[in-house]
Amino acid sequence: MIVVRVTTDVTQNATDRMTALLKTTPEPGMRLESIPVPEPGPGEVRIRVESVGIDRGAEALIYDWHESKRHYADELPQLFGHEFAGTIDATGPDVDGIATGERVAVEPVVGCGRCRCCRSGSFSICPDRRIVGLDPALDGALAEYAVVPAETVYPIGSLSADEGVFLELLGLAVHGIERSGFEPGDSVAITGPGAVGIGALVAAVAGGASSITVVGADADREDRLPLARELGATRAVASEELTDGLDEAVDVFIEAAGHPDAFSLASSSTRRDGEIVQIGIFHGAETVPVDLTRLVRRGVSITTVYGRRDSSWRRAIAIAADTDLSPALGPSFPLADYADAFEATRRREGIKITLHP
Repeated sequence: MIVVRVTTDVTQNATDRMTALLKTTPEPGMRLESIPVPEPGPGEVRIRVESVGIDRGAEALIYDWHESKRHYADELPQLFGHEFAGTIDATGPDVDGIATGERVAVEPVVGCGRCRCCRSGSFSICPDRRIVGLDPALDGALAEYAVVPAETVYPIGSLSADEGVFLELLGLAVHGIERSGFEPGDSVAITGPGAVGIGALVAAVAGGASSITVVGADADREDRLPLARELGATRAVASEELTDGLDEAVDVFIEAAGHPDAFSLASSSTRRDGEIVQIGIFHGAETVPVDLTRLVRRGVSITTVYGRRDSSWRRAIAIAADTDLSPALGPSFPLADYADAFEATRRREGIKITLHP
């Protein structure tokens, strides 16, 4: 599905046009343009986008033209935006069980549907997977409308659109709990109180953890660490205070920071026969030193997690329906104020910043 880009001045939408935020040139920034409203094809649905998230590891780096995202240079212009929610506006041929007017969130990872991973439900690690809003062939949701495969949408009922956006992160954390040996009553530690780490906190609380320690950076003392306590953390502490690691080793250590020091803390603070759940992504060229011999001799296992499963989505929706997620949501900005939204992301404001087309 390729969107036709038209470089004209943005005006009030006509019925066949929409405002979209495009990455047009290989340099920092994006720009608003008026482009045709996409039409859903066979097996597809069109969504009137109500909220789209800014991922600090994806859209934010693309906007700033971080070196890790410059492989997109030959594919520009491109419409990004992979965390979103809205209302079904139209359906294409061969779509059953989905009605217009239904409010949904979107699983952005699209597997091939044929390989061993997809057949077992692990579509997120399909070798031929594509990601809506990050793959050049699958336009994203930094626009008023988006077209996606019908199988990627999940009804969210009365949840807000911003909560629908957060489900993608919460589902990732839930998948981490699903893949681990976590049991109710286990002690948990989490590094990185960003969107993924806060999602892991919500999932661990819902799963019945006996204690949850959230570890952040010094910059998190005034906002994210207090927010973690508000959402159920037993203890929230800056890593600078942990000169000798955690006071007590934990059963399950969820590493969501994607930083070598965070993994080092996890390695030293997970009990014998415990488990490290690695969710954080390490961006850039920096390698991560791992003392595997020490982990092997202590029986500490490492479980890596990428993406979600269908069960993760359904559990995340159920958790969100019973949890006040408002402390983790926002700030939100109109799409026209995108520069302010990306600046707020750069300043680490809030947890999940969203744009409202």
